[in-house]
Amino acid sequence: MRRNHLPYLSDPLSGTSFEIINFQEKSSHIISGILIAQNTWYPIINGVPRILVDELKENLLQTHQEFFNTWKEKLPENVRGEWQKSIDAIPDLDAFWKHQKRTAESFAYEWKYIYKENSYEKNNFFHFLSPFLNESQLKGKKTLDIGCGSGRFTKWAALSGTEVSFGSDLGETVEVAYNMTQDLPNVCIVQSDIYRMPFLDTFDISYSIGVLHHLPRPKQGFLKLLKVIKKNGQFLIWVYNRRNNARAIYFYEPLRNILKKLPKPFLFQLCYIPGGIVHLINLFGNLLTKIGLTSLAQKLPFAYYAHFPFNMKLNDAFDVLATPKSNYYYVEDIERWFHDGRLSKVRSFEHPEAGITCIGIR
Repeated sequence: MRRNHLPYLSDPLSGTSFEIINFQEKSSHIISGILIAQNTWYPIINGVPRILVDELKENLLQTHQEFFNTWKEKLPENVRGEWQKSIDAIPDLDAFWKHQKRTAESFAYEWKYIYKENSYEKNNFFHFLSPFLNESQLKGKKTLDIGCGSGRFTKWAALSGTEVSFGSDLGETVEVAYNMTQDLPNVCIVQSDIYRMPFLDTFDISYSIGVLHHLPRPKQGFLKLLKVIKKNGQFLIWVYNRRNNARAIYFYEPLRNILKKLPKPFLFQLCYIPGGIVHLINLFGNLLTKIGLTSLAQKLPFAYYAHFPFNMKLNDAFDVLATPKSNYYYVEDIERWFHDGRLSKVRSFEHPEAGITCIGIR
């Protein structure tokens, strides 16, 4: 993170601002340090503020023992004591480290071989925002990408000329997002929990694309997010549509419940089957288009993917089958969320590929 991004952050417990203890700085980024709030603290690890609370924080401290060992002597006494207590609470340290090694290997595999940047990401980003937001409407704005994953959409928001673009995610994918965006001076990546967001209400546009429907309590998460949007700011979400989506509900979901527990490398290999089927359908559709049968091509299943590279089809197949939980909604349900959250000028759009984009003003 950069120092000029600090005023946007606040302690999710007390709402107070932070001070920084800086251990390591590189190219204007604080790589290692501590954020100090009124009655608590949070580490900055590998350039990313890790603002988690309760069990999530304890797991974070246990996971990042290398940071603790490196900076132990520079840590304030209360920080050092709490971190050491979290490490001591691990019942079987050897088993814990074996688990961490397997998790790290799986994570590294996923992001090295599965998620690859491509030239279609920009169009994909603005497709999800459409028909309500376009590139010019992001210029000069303060934006927040909730559930940023690899940071690909945070990056494209920033490249649209935003004043600042924050990306937040609960998982270790924040390190991928940081690496993808670290050269952009208007980007800050934060590790945080949707139910306990560490931001002030300063954002003009907040968006969550393909995230809320994976939460255990989606509507509660949605309502919690409203506090980070400033008065008259816009909030946009994209979620799975239940209407006309029998294929996902009655085929993908039962299949996912069977396959999601498989080792990720093996599951990824299986995804070549659905990814390949979609790709073949797209090739046939492209052939129909070339011979003048465009209307017929557009009626084929998965026509949305027609111009996407094979890797994106593989990615989406993996996302569908590897995700622990998915929920599907009618557009009327999503509009009700917005009205219950007292947002105004609520508008929605049902995309042909079975997604809903909905936007409102706080």
